[in-house]
Amino acid sequence: MNRPPASPAGPLLIGVGTEHRRDDRCGLDVIRGLRRRVGAGARLVEASADAAALLDLWDREDRVRVVDAVRSGEVPGTRRVIEVEGDLTSPVPATSTHGLSLAEAISLGRALDRLPRRLTLYTIEVADVSMGDGLSPEVAVAVDRVVEQLAAELGAATEGRSDA
Repeated sequence: MNRPPASPAGPLLIGVGTEHRRDDRCGLDVIRGLRRRVGAGARLVEASADAAALLDLWDREDRVRVVDAVRSGEVPGTRRVIEVEGDLTSPVPATSTHGLSLAEAISLGRALDRLPRRLTLYTIEVADVSMGDGLSPEVAVAVDRVVEQLAAELGAATEGRSDA
């Protein structure tokens, strides 16, 4: 796992995934796509498998975006953007493709007072998390769209506010 630099160089984006579990790597692929688009304009971190590691990555951060694969029964490739606030009034998919779901990581972070001030989740519904390489077509399209969306958001952040 890559840790972000100690001094903030821009917004922190974390892609969660497992390299050789097909669609489960979609969070990693979003970060890799952003690296080609935004370069040093943001801190881009790839986190493997266990969402519990998120607590260390986002601890004491002001603004964090997390991208992860989920299985909630929606159509594969379905994308969601969820602003995590206060009592978690927005629904966070309870089923991650990892040992600890995003909802559980958020609950644990809240209990330990280790959530960033502002946390946004970008989730992609997956189809295939079996061992192997390559994304399913629907998830590949969703990855491209999330990269475009985040690149646009990061571009707006650098033109406007530094914490956006």
